[in-house]
Amino acid sequence: MYSSSAQDIHFSQFYNHPLYLNPALSGVFSGDQRFTGIYRNQWADVPVPYLSFSAAYDEKWYLPGLKNGLLGWGLAFVRDQAGDGDLSWSFLHGNIAYTQQVGDELYLSGGFSLAGGQRAFDPDQLFFGDQFNGDIFDPGLPTLDGFDRTAASFVNLGAGLNLYYQSQDTRSLAYLGTAFSNLNRPNLSFSDREEVQLNTRGNLYAFGLLEVNEYWDIGLRGLWHFQGSYKEVVLGAAAKLHLNQNLGEELALQLGVGHRLNDAIIGELAVFYQNWRVTMSYDINTSPFRVATNRRGGPELSIQHIITKVKPPDEFKSCPIF
Repeated sequence: MYSSSAQDIHFSQFYNHPLYLNPALSGVFSGDQRFTGIYRNQWADVPVPYLSFSAAYDEKWYLPGLKNGLLGWGLAFVRDQAGDGDLSWSFLHGNIAYTQQVGDELYLSGGFSLAGGQRAFDPDQLFFGDQFNGDIFDPGLPTLDGFDRTAASFVNLGAGLNLYYQSQDTRSLAYLGTAFSNLNRPNLSFSDREEVQLNTRGNLYAFGLLEVNEYWDIGLRGLWHFQGSYKEVVLGAAAKLHLNQNLGEELALQLGVGHRLNDAIIGELAVFYQNWRVTMSYDINTSPFRVATNRRGGPELSIQHIITKVKPPDEFKSCPIF
């Protein structure tokens, strides 16, 4: 039996992809329905860049009998492609979460995820040592290197907890949680003779906003991400300026900076308009790999839209027009 030394897909804007970060965050937002999309193009200066994309949807269910509690559910599609062999990950995961109010401004959530997907590659894009004919390398020569399959399907299980704080009188809010995926350690081998198990992935995170005055908020965020021997720590801060707070005309700008320790500096610009949020970030590589990347870690773009349904009044009186 063998273990994979690779790690799962990751995003610099981890706080803008809640369903991938933690299934317990499904339905944990101000509103009723949420649409999220995120795209990352990493290391554009290397011969084959890493491309990651995800689209997600989640909403709340208010069920009779759930006193001060609600159910949240969501779906997310994730795809990643990298390398000369077009090695790709494609999977769809469904989340279910329950949120219980535990204080006037405090909410505790627990969630589970079930994912199904495929890891695949294109062997026609690869070259092998026995294609050297003694004088030159001839990619047209057949190779004895082979694979039992070029795609491996898998099922993945995950779970998490989240504590959410929302001030009743200010814009201040905070998220604190932990999540684990690959709990069943699926086999991703392309060979019938050995297993390659995906390591369990875990994280611990905290992020939120603090209202400073009528116009300004300060955002702080942190993530500790671990999977096998791989470790990732991301720290960041942002300043948010509210340019218009009139109902239906809300507009705000946010500037931020982050640091993925021993890897990259992350710059961020976000625009908030009504129920839309668009965030653009860029990684500047600081690790020894900067020799190959020319310090260009890559851009990342996320879009989020929240729908809030109009609640009907408890009592409705019709006034006929004659």
